[in-house]
Amino acid sequence: MLKEYLNTHNISIYSISKSSGISYSTLNDIVNCKVEIANVKAGIIHSLAKTLGISMDALFELCKNDIVVRSESYDVYGFVEKKNKKYYLRFEYKNKEYQYEMCPVKREASMFINSIALWEMEKHLLDLKMEDAYALCIKEKG
Repeated sequence: MLKEYLNTHNISIYSISKSSGISYSTLNDIVNCKVEIANVKAGIIHSLAKTLGISMDALFELCKNDIVVRSESYDVYGFVEKKNKKYYLRFEYKNKEYQYEMCPVKREASMFINSIALWEMEKHLLDLKMEDAYALCIKEKG
């Protein structure tokens, strides 16, 4: 993540703002994942990458927030995405894709997002399994 990169290299948002001419609030939104990097103007991305001394592709990779969780109980992988300042959980179960809104992107949620995502995914998987069991009961009964 970009935030860890900056921390590792002892670079502050303020210093990048001064060096690049990008506003502090814009940089803060990018660094804290309040805006998707794909929605940031190319000129800003170019300026930020140049200031950091990295390629635009490397910057995109740093700003990517792929979070992967795995339910061992169901042997299912889930992926957490950030869109419009919210976390979404996406997973596939029995060849069908599911997506659920989880919570707003906030510092408190971000600290525990892996645990929240796993809990949400297992809850939805249990519901889906119960629906399958209920449908089987109805089918056998009818």
